[in-house]
Amino acid sequence: MLKRQIHRWFPLFLDLSGWRILAVGGGKIARRRIQTLLEFEPGHIRVVAKEISPDLWRMQDLENVEICERAYCVEDLEGCQMVLAATDDPDLNKSIGEACKERGILANVASDRKLCGFHFPGVATSGPITVGINAAGLNHRLAKDARERIQKLLDGGNHMQDKKRVIIGSRESKLAVVQSEMVADYLRERHPDWDVQLLTMKTTGDIILDRTLDQIGGKGLFVKELDKALADKRSDLSVHSLKDMPMEVSEELPLIAFSKREDPRDALVLPKGCTELEKGKPIGCSSLRRRLQLSKLFPDNPCENVRGNVLTRLDKLDRGDYGALVLASAGLKRLGLKERISRQFDPEEMIPAAGQGILAIQGRAGEDYSYLEDYDCREGRYAALAERAYVRELDGGCTSPVAAHAQIENDWMRIKCLYYKESNGEWHTGRAEGPVKEAKTLGRNLAREMRDKYGV
Repeated sequence: MLKRQIHRWFPLFLDLSGWRILAVGGGKIARRRIQTLLEFEPGHIRVVAKEISPDLWRMQDLENVEICERAYCVEDLEGCQMVLAATDDPDLNKSIGEACKERGILANVASDRKLCGFHFPGVATSGPITVGINAAGLNHRLAKDARERIQKLLDGGNHMQDKKRVIIGSRESKLAVVQSEMVADYLRERHPDWDVQLLTMKTTGDIILDRTLDQIGGKGLFVKELDKALADKRSDLSVHSLKDMPMEVSEELPLIAFSKREDPRDALVLPKGCTELEKGKPIGCSSLRRRLQLSKLFPDNPCENVRGNVLTRLDKLDRGDYGALVLASAGLKRLGLKERISRQFDPEEMIPAAGQGILAIQGRAGEDYSYLEDYDCREGRYAALAERAYVRELDGGCTSPVAAHAQIENDWMRIKCLYYKESNGEWHTGRAEGPVKEAKTLGRNLAREMRDKYGV
């Protein structure tokens, strides 16, 4: 008798029309799987989660998708033929998987393959052909690579798909281009057959340099032209320094990925050849947040406004216009100018701007950006959510000195903040900590506590 190799998972193709499907979880795993299911016209998909991502909320406009922002309860399983347990709580996923097993419901449990009644496959399609790829839940990278290779074969076979092109919108400044090229290089490395290009442009904020940001309209002027190119589909995504992004972002152009955080600290830069800050010489700095904290660190040195990109500011410093500059360490390091840093300010002595050191990628609502999932950094995203929630709650923007800085260790977050009382110019610092999955709530609640304690 011939010995046969036994495969655990049998490939089965299902007609999902009329099926009632439950997805428990409001994050990117649930969103990605629901997007795949929607290609096969399921009867009805209900999404249940305490917190729903913006991408999932936008799906509520589809007639066969129902969004329920609340806690899951076992009664949600009634009448379902398929369940996706995709929360960030392994214990909750386990209880859902076990309940489905008892009821004979086909279930996929994202955090425990042993509880899966089926594995969610990678899918490659071309016309009437559908190919499902499964690596038994053991090697997601292998399954993803296999899906991409098979999709290329299918696309090559029908000659209907051109080489994929991704155009990245970027400001013209050297730092902006370097940062955008970092994202472009990431895509080129993982997709060598793609045509990845940069579309650079000078923004209004780059052009008007004789006035401070609060006089010309704020940080939104650094993204206005990039937003228009993205909305007009002249670009596919935009790369920004998160600290330069307005707190309110259009739902049509959401932030879709956050980078791993570079050094978030502010840096003191002295003129070439200098080793100490000359007493009485002005420090070039346009940020009120930095000015408040510098007045405590360097009471003998006034601050004066300085505009322009990093290289322009350094030229002004070296020709003697200022005794020092304060710039973001992240930008200096990305430009290869680490040696210009004379001192780095610990966040305990100077709280960085919200999002400092993090790159944000912006895209168009409703489009597939799954190719950025591995780029998106968990710690960067949670820090961004907490810090921006703090500033947003206080209605802070580019002219406001409010600031927050989050530090993450495993699943725990600590936030330090700066609160400015506009009525008398006083400023205070505060702290909060809690689970990273409550990042937005932590930031928002800390802002409310500071406002209640110190007034407006």
